[in-house]
Amino acid sequence: MNSRARRTLLRLFAILLATTLIAAACGDDDGDSGDDASVGDDTDDTGDDGNDGDDTGDDGDDTGDDGDTGDGGDDAEDPEPDEPEEERTASWRGVTADTITVGIAMLDFDLLKELNLSQAGWGDQQAVWEALIADLNANGGINGRTLEAVYDFYSPIDATDADRSCTTLTLDQDVFANLGGFVGPLAGTADPCIVGLNNTFLVGGEQTAAELAQATAPWFHPAASDEDNTGLLLDLLLDTGRADGTEKVYTVGGAAAEGQQPIVIDALESRGFEVVGSSIVEATDGDTFAQDTELEVIMAKVQDEEADVIFIHGTPSSTIRGAANAGLIGEIALWANDSAGLANLGNTIEDKSVADGVLTATGPTDTEIYDDPAYQTQCNDVVAAAIPDADLRPPTEYAVDEENWFNPIRRYCQHLSLFVQIVEAAGINPTYDSIVEAANSLTDFSLPGMPSASLGPGKLTAAATARLSAYDSTEGDGMPVPITELQ
Repeated sequence: MNSRARRTLLRLFAILLATTLIAAACGDDDGDSGDDASVGDDTDDTGDDGNDGDDTGDDGDDTGDDGDTGDGGDDAEDPEPDEPEEERTASWRGVTADTITVGIAMLDFDLLKELNLSQAGWGDQQAVWEALIADLNANGGINGRTLEAVYDFYSPIDATDADRSCTTLTLDQDVFANLGGFVGPLAGTADPCIVGLNNTFLVGGEQTAAELAQATAPWFHPAASDEDNTGLLLDLLLDTGRADGTEKVYTVGGAAAEGQQPIVIDALESRGFEVVGSSIVEATDGDTFAQDTELEVIMAKVQDEEADVIFIHGTPSSTIRGAANAGLIGEIALWANDSAGLANLGNTIEDKSVADGVLTATGPTDTEIYDDPAYQTQCNDVVAAAIPDADLRPPTEYAVDEENWFNPIRRYCQHLSLFVQIVEAAGINPTYDSIVEAANSLTDFSLPGMPSASLGPGKLTAAATARLSAYDSTEGDGMPVPITELQ
């Protein structure tokens, strides 16, 4: 064979070899593709199970039940990687990666007893809070964070002291929220100091429309507000026929509840009642003589207007006392929108039987709360274990001059439970925006002693049921007693 012929054969051999290699490479792309879930030489024949039974060789391209797609793998069938857990951060003032700090204000019962405004207190209030918080932390805290608290006691009749306490628990401390808020005549300025002036999240206090208008931070409460109770009370009275024959209503409120006056008048008139007069008692509960002097004039106006009913908004003790001093008890009906104030008339009324029959709207009774298994396990049992010497009895068994432990346990346990449920729903790193979103989502839940509770857009109080009740001085140290079922 001449050299030219050999060169021609070599060229043909090279071409043939190259063609064979290219064909083999193309065949591998058809049957071993990491980017295509189908296998085998014929991509159109995947069978019902997505696996071409014609190619079951050793190359691992058979995607059988074990999902093994061979040496290249199949991205479409790889399990999704777990989302990394969100890390806890210092998401807001008072929140660190490990803790949430809250401020807690408590009534100064030593002062109230010294001023003869209360015969007894509420046991060891701070110890109750500490027991409840310790139990919460022992059970995992709130989304992995422990709760820490700073405490302060305040006078409910001293504006300067209330301002001091507000500042102590907000501006002076790095807190995420306040629990409990303020009660009494000064709540109308002290609570807005928390949620308004110092922009601090609050669970508790005494909400009114005027106070809520000043709030810049989230504010929620376990019990119905006085404004809530105004409408509830009037509707219950109308529904049960107990308002039949009522034509003329005179409204009376304390200075702290002055903002409620137009709301009460509107609620009465919108339901067909005639409001024949309205008065505000300017003197505070710490100045009984001044209150009685004002009320003497107010009760004369009530009689001049021939009112059938006195509607009391805000703390009712002074108005009830004024009606009694004027001899109107039994002559005129008394309705009160502050059920909590009616349950704690204090010592400014020596004979509490003058308040018998005052009508109000209430939720579950103290006995119903005490008998609730959730209250026993989450509240009472926790305090009993932490404070062996605590005098824990059913609420109706306390005498007026005995330290009443039920009041702080019920109140503080419900406040803490509401706070925890809102913050847990707000996510791993709570902010005030997420707190509001979380509360709006809690449309059906429960609190210890309150099996039916709800929040939601525009609903800032958790109470979801109410009933008509009448004050009875023979129950415990005096309290509203149900006269209808919860509805």
